[in-house]
Amino acid sequence: MSNNKCLIAAALTIAAGYLSSAQADESAIQAHCQSKWSGDAMRAYCVEEQRRSAEAITGYSGPVRNRCESEWGSDFHMVLFCIRELEGPSQASVSRVAQDQ
Repeated sequence: MSNNKCLIAAALTIAAGYLSSAQADESAIQAHCQSKWSGDAMRAYCVEEQRRSAEAITGYSGPVRNRCESEWGSDFHMVLFCIRELEGPSQASVSRVAQDQ
């Protein structure tokens, strides 16, 4: 029984870390788009693009991602663009095909 409690505690810890990261991303997205756009329609478009990009970034790791995140901060759309550019045309093409589906 104590083994199950340990597993549950570990799962909750992981979930809490994920949620706080997602909340931080959402706060960064809202702040970024608020500072960039005064109009509601463009701000909403910006938020949607940033959310999609933040989700896509989770599929990447390593030094290229770290470099792009250092360069572009919380502009997730530009971080994703940077990653795809630095990884080269073949990897970017695969990513775009997956995105189009």
